[in-house]
Amino acid sequence: GTFAWRDGPFLRALQLGHWILLDELNLASQSVLEGLNAVLDHRGELYIPELGRTFTIQSNKTRLFACQNPLRQGGARRGLPQSFLNRFTQVYMESLTAADLEFITCSLFPNLQTGLLQGMVRFTVRLAEQCGSVWGQRGAP
Repeated sequence: GTFAWRDGPFLRALQLGHWILLDELNLASQSVLEGLNAVLDHRGELYIPELGRTFTIQSNKTRLFACQNPLRQGGARRGLPQSFLNRFTQVYMESLTAADLEFITCSLFPNLQTGLLQGMVRFTVRLAEQCGSVWGQRGAP
Protein backbone atom coordinates (compact mmCIF):
# COMPACT_ATOMS: atom_id res chain seq x y z
CA GLY A 1 0.00 0.00 0.00
CA THR A 2 0.90 3.62 -0.32
CA PHE A 3 0.51 6.53 2.02
CA ALA A 4 -2.59 8.60 1.38
CA TRP A 5 -3.41 11.75 3.32
CA ARG A 6 -6.90 12.05 4.78
CA ASP A 7 -7.94 15.25 6.52
CA GLY A 8 -8.91 14.53 10.12
CA PRO A 9 -11.90 16.04 11.92
CA PHE A 10 -9.90 18.95 13.35
CA LEU A 11 -8.42 20.05 10.03
CA ARG A 12 -11.77 19.64 8.24
CA ALA A 13 -13.51 21.72 10.90
CA LEU A 14 -10.87 24.46 10.62
CA GLN A 15 -11.21 24.58 6.84
CA LEU A 16 -15.01 24.63 6.94
CA GLY A 17 -15.26 27.30 9.61
CA HIS A 18 -16.91 25.13 12.26
CA TRP A 19 -16.98 25.66 16.00
CA ILE A 20 -14.46 23.38 17.74
CA LEU A 21 -14.19 22.25 21.37
CA LEU A 22 -10.71 21.26 22.58
CA ASP A 23 -11.18 19.35 25.83
CA GLU A 24 -8.45 18.68 28.42
CA LEU A 25 -6.14 21.17 26.70
CA ASN A 26 -3.58 21.09 29.51
CA LEU A 27 -3.01 17.39 28.76
CA ALA A 28 -1.97 18.12 25.15
CA SER A 29 1.61 17.47 24.05
CA GLN A 30 3.99 20.34 23.32
CA SER A 31 3.84 19.65 19.57
CA VAL A 32 0.03 19.89 19.61
CA LEU A 33 0.18 23.18 21.52
CA GLU A 34 2.71 24.57 19.03
CA GLY A 35 0.43 23.62 16.13
CA LEU A 36 -2.53 25.27 17.84
CA ASN A 37 -0.47 28.39 18.43
CA ALA A 38 0.13 28.69 14.69
CA VAL A 39 -3.60 28.29 14.04
CA LEU A 40 -4.40 31.02 16.56
CA ASP A 41 -1.81 33.59 15.50
CA HIS A 42 -2.14 36.30 12.84
CA ARG A 43 -1.37 33.89 9.98
CA GLY A 44 -4.37 31.66 10.61
CA GLU A 45 -2.61 28.74 8.99
CA LEU A 46 -1.72 25.18 9.85
CA TYR A 47 1.48 23.73 8.39
CA ILE A 48 1.76 19.94 8.11
CA PRO A 49 5.50 19.21 7.74
CA GLU A 50 4.95 15.60 6.63
CA LEU A 51 3.07 16.93 3.60
CA GLY A 52 4.98 20.15 3.09
CA ARG A 53 1.57 21.86 2.88
CA THR A 54 -0.04 24.83 4.55
CA PHE A 55 -3.77 24.88 5.19
CA THR A 56 -5.59 28.19 5.56
CA ILE A 57 -8.10 28.52 8.37
CA GLN A 58 -11.55 30.10 7.95
CA SER A 59 -10.69 32.54 10.72
CA ASN A 60 -13.78 34.68 10.17
CA LYS A 61 -16.04 31.68 10.91
CA THR A 62 -14.07 29.20 13.01
CA ARG A 63 -14.49 29.43 16.77
CA LEU A 64 -12.23 27.52 19.15
CA PHE A 65 -13.32 26.68 22.68
CA ALA A 66 -10.84 25.07 25.05
CA CYS A 67 -11.44 23.39 28.38
CA GLN A 68 -9.06 22.19 31.05
CA ASN A 69 -9.29 20.89 34.57
CA PRO A 70 -7.30 22.35 37.46
CA LEU A 71 -3.67 21.27 37.81
CA ARG A 72 -4.43 19.82 41.24
CA GLN A 73 -6.43 17.04 39.56
CA GLY A 74 -3.14 15.53 38.39
CA GLY A 75 -2.93 13.10 35.49
CA ALA A 76 0.09 14.83 33.87
CA ARG A 77 -1.71 18.17 33.66
CA ARG A 78 0.58 21.14 33.39
CA GLY A 79 0.17 24.87 33.36
CA LEU A 80 -0.11 26.41 29.92
CA PRO A 81 2.01 29.45 29.03
CA GLN A 82 0.29 32.76 29.74
CA SER A 83 0.98 33.84 26.14
CA PHE A 84 -1.08 30.86 24.96
CA LEU A 85 -3.86 31.38 27.53
CA ASN A 86 -4.13 35.04 26.48
CA ARG A 87 -5.51 33.87 23.12
CA PHE A 88 -8.69 32.78 24.91
CA THR A 89 -11.30 34.44 27.07
CA GLN A 90 -10.99 32.62 30.37
CA VAL A 91 -14.09 31.58 32.29
CA TYR A 92 -13.65 29.83 35.63
CA MET A 93 -16.31 27.40 36.80
CA GLU A 94 -16.70 26.33 40.40
CA SER A 95 -17.50 22.71 41.14
CA LEU A 96 -21.18 21.89 41.38
CA THR A 97 -22.53 21.95 44.93
CA ALA A 98 -24.69 19.23 46.46
CA ALA A 99 -27.69 21.53 45.98
CA ASP A 100 -26.80 21.93 42.29
CA LEU A 101 -26.53 18.16 41.86
CA GLU A 102 -29.85 17.59 43.64
CA PHE A 103 -31.59 20.14 41.41
CA ILE A 104 -30.13 18.53 38.27
CA THR A 105 -30.98 14.95 39.27
CA CYS A 106 -34.50 15.87 40.38
CA SER A 107 -35.04 17.71 37.08
CA LEU A 108 -33.71 14.82 34.99
CA PHE A 109 -35.48 12.07 36.93
CA PRO A 110 -38.78 13.49 38.22
CA ASN A 111 -40.29 9.99 38.50
CA LEU A 112 -37.75 8.86 41.10
CA GLN A 113 -38.25 9.56 44.79
CA THR A 114 -36.57 12.76 45.93
CA GLY A 115 -35.12 11.02 49.01
CA LEU A 116 -33.45 8.39 46.83
CA LEU A 117 -31.89 11.06 44.60
CA GLN A 118 -30.71 13.07 47.61
CA GLY A 119 -29.08 9.94 49.06
CA MET A 120 -27.31 9.27 45.77
CA VAL A 121 -26.03 12.85 45.68
CA ARG A 122 -24.81 12.66 49.31
CA PHE A 123 -22.99 9.40 48.52
CA THR A 124 -21.40 10.86 45.38
CA VAL A 125 -20.26 14.03 47.17
CA ARG A 126 -18.77 12.04 50.05
CA LEU A 127 -17.03 9.65 47.66
CA ALA A 128 -15.51 12.57 45.72
CA GLU A 129 -14.28 14.16 48.96
CA GLN A 130 -12.69 10.91 50.13
CA CYS A 131 -11.06 10.24 46.77
CA GLY A 132 -9.26 13.55 47.14
CA SER A 133 -8.25 13.15 50.78
CA VAL A 134 -8.41 9.53 51.96
CA TRP A 135 -7.87 7.22 48.99
CA GLY A 136 -6.24 9.48 46.44
CA GLN A 137 -2.65 10.50 46.13
CA ARG A 138 -1.88 14.20 45.84
CA GLY A 139 -1.62 15.22 42.18
CA ALA A 140 -2.98 11.90 40.92
CA PRO A 141 -5.99 11.69 38.59
